[in-house]
Amino acid sequence: MEIVLKYFRKKYNLSQEEICEGICSVTTLSRLEQGNREIDSLLGQTLLGRIGKEVTLFETMLNEADFELWKIRTEIEDYVEKNQFKSAKQKIRKYREVMPQEERIHEQFCLYQEALLIIAEKKPLEQLCKTLEKGIKITISDFGEEIDKKRLYSPIEIEMIFLLIHYDDSKENIAEQELLKILDYVEKYYSDRKKEKVGTKIFLELIRHQKQRNDYEKILVYTEEAINFISRGTGFHHLADIYFLRAKTREKMFCEEKENQEWIRLSIEECELAYHLYEIEDNEKQAEEAAKFYEKLVQENGG
Repeated sequence: MEIVLKYFRKKYNLSQEEICEGICSVTTLSRLEQGNREIDSLLGQTLLGRIGKEVTLFETMLNEADFELWKIRTEIEDYVEKNQFKSAKQKIRKYREVMPQEERIHEQFCLYQEALLIIAEKKPLEQLCKTLEKGIKITISDFGEEIDKKRLYSPIEIEMIFLLIHYDDSKENIAEQELLKILDYVEKYYSDRKKEKVGTKIFLELIRHQKQRNDYEKILVYTEEAINFISRGTGFHHLADIYFLRAKTREKMFCEEKENQEWIRLSIEECELAYHLYEIEDNEKQAEEAAKFYEKLVQENGG
């Protein structure tokens, strides 16, 4: 682990302060890189996550105490995923009793799992947002402040920020700025399918925020950027949705300007593209909707 951490830190020309900010002290990271401290698996995962790397088969590398913690975390995640609320809460309580108190990332893990439970149980959004913000600020103390500062993010930080921005309307003022920061980070440090998956998710959230504000110009900008982003990868997940949204957005923007034949043509083309992509995905319901919208556009514009 110490070799991997040191290698990628130097490869990306990152300082120890940048990687460990909010997670642990520079002294701790320095000792880890020198091999002078046995690595806590969650700490190692979080630090490597900050540079876009994942740890696999970690259980083969753990000491007995850390293996027990890893097992409880795995059980918690399994109970949460299966909506076994009572068992999940009991395990979280047990984890808090035995987790290392000097490392705040363990409490962040607990808060993230509790946030997922709040969503699953459909509890008040105020409780959810309070839990998420508390969890985020454990490692990003200045979160929510409108400052122009690039960050490194761990996977759990990204997930909690996504959820908070999605559910808390009061974060509208920082949502776009924070999502663009995460996108910049993902493009630089993630690779292949992971970059495609997370990057597309960011664009969809950016687009959702513009839809809430009826900012059609920005919807077109972000959908175009999303299409270019997806085209650089190997998949086309959500590409049909994005093309269909572009077609509908153009129609809304120029519904009173029928003379704008170029925009009408583009809207029809994008709708047709969406239809065929939905067919490839075997998404019959959406394909039918795209087909109906295509027919409407063609009929209304003398096609």
